[in-house]
Amino acid sequence: MSEIRENKRAGGGSRGYSLVELLVVLGLAATLLAIGVPALIGQMNHLRLTRSVRDIAIELNAARLKAIAQNNRYNVHFTLNAAPAVDTYRLQYFDGASDWIDEPTHETKEVEPGIDIVSPGADFDIDFWPQGKGTARSICVQYTASDKMKIDVTEAMGRITIENGC
Repeated sequence: MSEIRENKRAGGGSRGYSLVELLVVLGLAATLLAIGVPALIGQMNHLRLTRSVRDIAIELNAARLKAIAQNNRYNVHFTLNAAPAVDTYRLQYFDGASDWIDEPTHETKEVEPGIDIVSPGADFDIDFWPQGKGTARSICVQYTASDKMKIDVTEAMGRITIENGC
C-alpha cells in the first residue's frame, strides 16, 4: 500500500508550469502581436480612408439628386488646405443670378485628419444640372502614398463611382 502512495506522489507532484514554459508562451504571444498589430493599424487607417471617400460620394450624390428634384444647379465646393488643416467640402445651390449659396440643410464637412484630397488640386467645384448631368472629374483621396482611392464623376449621367488607386 505504501508503494502505491509513493507512486501517486511521484507522478502527480506537478502543481503548475515551469518558468521556461511560461517564457516560451510569452515569447510566442509577443511574436504574434509584433506581426499582427501593424497589420491591424494599417487596416484601421484604410477603413478611415474608405469612410472619408464614401462620405464625399454621398455628398456628391446628394447634390445630383437635389439638382434634379429642385430643378436647379447644385455643386459641391472643395477647399483644399495645407497640413495640418483638413480639407473641407460643402453643398451649394445656384441662386439663379450669379452666386452660389451654401445649402442650409448641409453643413460644411471635413475630411478626416491625415487624409488628403490630392487631385485635381487647388480648390474646385463639381456641378450638377437639373437633367442629372455633372462635371466630369476624378478626385484622388489618399492616406499614404500607397493607400489611395479615386472618385469619378461622369458628365453625361452624373454617375459617381469609387475605386481603389489613383
